[in-house]
Formats: sequence, structure tokens, C-alpha cells
Amino acid sequence: MRFTIIAGAFLALTIAACSNSDQPKDQGLAQQEGQNKEAISGIGGPFRFHKAIEVKPGLTFDVVSWGRGSEHVGSYLILRSDSSRLKYRTTSGELEGTIVDAWNMDMDSDGNPEIFIQSKGEDKDSYLNMYVYEFNDSGSAQELRFPDLTSSTKRTYQGKDSVYIKEGSLYREFPVFDEADTAATNPTGKKVLEYVLRGSSFSVKEVKEEDQKK
Repeated sequence: MRFTIIAGAFLALTIAACSNSDQPKDQGLAQQEGQNKEAISGIGGPFRFHKAIEVKPGLTFDVVSWGRGSEHVGSYLILRSDSSRLKYRTTSGELEGTIVDAWNMDMDSDGNPEIFIQSKGEDKDSYLNMYVYEFNDSGSAQELRFPDLTSSTKRTYQGKDSVYIKEGSLYREFPVFDEADTAATNPTGKKVLEYVLRGSSFSVKEVKEEDQKK
């Protein structure tokens, strides 16, 4: 009789111990799975920037930047997802600076989207960088070279750019400084440049002050 009671008590303790040891294990797995899902869905690690650009239903471009060991040098990635036709393409390139924004346009009105990536650099010679790609219906990408500043403009340029869209054109506005003002403390005026895309080439012209007031 005594043996039966001891055996029963031992069996009850064993079941309770197993039940208690299993419970934290299950909770740990559930917590780990939740963390994994969060890590996959969020941006982190070597990745610095992500923006999803929906051009039309079923056609989305994800713009991502990444890089380890530096905040101002890395790479960018454009992921084209055509879920309606199950076609996926990848375009990548070297990135100088930190991505400020990315957006879609069709500046030349040919029906093919252009993805613009705007980055901000450290020094005045690369303070604004624009990476532009045009995608045709099959998903192939063509890089469009964004015009550099002229040598005379570079001498008075110290960054601080504003980029905006107006009536189908891209505008770039920035203050200008005397060449001796290396600290960029006293602007002497501002310059506005208008960019137009025809075919696969950009043209650029300076917008005069009298034209800005119209």
C-alpha cells in the first residue's frame, strides 16, 4: 500500500515537471518565431533605406540601399515585381551618399516608368547624386545619366539642394556662395535648374529670376 502511494506521488510529480518544462519551451519558440517575422518584415542590419513604389496595380518597385562599415558609401537595389505576369527583375548599382528619397515619373511621356533615386553626399562635389533608370514593358532597365553641374557652377556650389517636380519637369534649387566662403555661411543668391527628359537624354537649363516670378 505504501509503495503504491509513493509510486503515484512520483508519477504525479513527473507529469507536473514535464508539463512545466514544456511550457517555457513552447513560449520560447513562439517568441522566437515572432522575432524572426519582425526581422524579415523590418529594415535593419546592413540595410539603410527601403521604399515601395507602386506604379500601377501589380507593378511595384522596391528601392533598397545597403552597406556595412560606412554611412556614405554602399549600393542600391531596385526590385521590379510584376505580380500580374509573375515577372521579377533586379537592378543594382554603387551608391554614393545616403538616399533621401525615391519616386516614379514618366517625364518623356512614353509610357515607361522612370525610377529616380536621390542621395545626399558629404562634400560639395557630390552633395546631390541622382540615379535614374527607365524600365520598359518587359522589365529591362536603361540607366539615364543625370547631368553634372558645370565647372563654373561647381565653384559656387555648397550643396543644400531642394528637388521638386513642376508641370512634368524636374527642378533643382540651391544657394550659391562666394568661392572664398568655404563654410557656406553667407549665400550670395540662389540657382534654379530645370531638367527635361527627351528620349533617353536629359537637357538642363537655368531658370532666371524673372522667369521664377511668372
